[in-house]
Amino acid sequence: MLRNRAVLGLTICALALVALVGPGHAAEATIQANAAIKGEGRFYKATDNLLLFSGYFQGAINVTNQQGDLSVNAASLTCPGTLEVNTTAKTQQGEGRCLFLTQDGTHIYGRWTCTGKPGEGCGGTFTVVGGTGKFSTTSGQGEMMLTTTLIELEQKVPAEGVTGNFTGKAVWPALKLTTK
Repeated sequence: MLRNRAVLGLTICALALVALVGPGHAAEATIQANAAIKGEGRFYKATDNLLLFSGYFQGAINVTNQQGDLSVNAASLTCPGTLEVNTTAKTQQGEGRCLFLTQDGTHIYGRWTCTGKPGEGCGGTFTVVGGTGKFSTTSGQGEMMLTTTLIELEQKVPAEGVTGNFTGKAVWPALKLTTK
């Protein structure tokens, strides 16, 4: 009888603990978004046919479609990165990081890579690597396309480099997000 009371007591304690802590709530979303971007940075001549750009872009994110139970409010973004342009092959490849700041003050952190042709865009993978608040356990991935006016700067790079500004657009056609 004493043993049954002990088991019953432990069972009640365990149920109370589960009720207080609660189960983890996983959420998912797929968003379509774009951002008009402005940026600045510096071009350097790395070799006779290779230019290196180091800089950043920023803008306001416009979420155009959202499906799922993880809500992503409109946000601003700042993305530092580098871009290598091969002027002979007319190709480019880049990589960088992004910080999204949402309307409620939370952050989403991301990493991007891209390849493409100057003047046509640089497309690749955007990977979400975490965040703050409700996005602290967020991960995800999707395609990203950057189009910019950088080609106008690429044609005027002296040996010592040149600093310039650019405009453009970033597009995420289907960015999938998951929280644990």
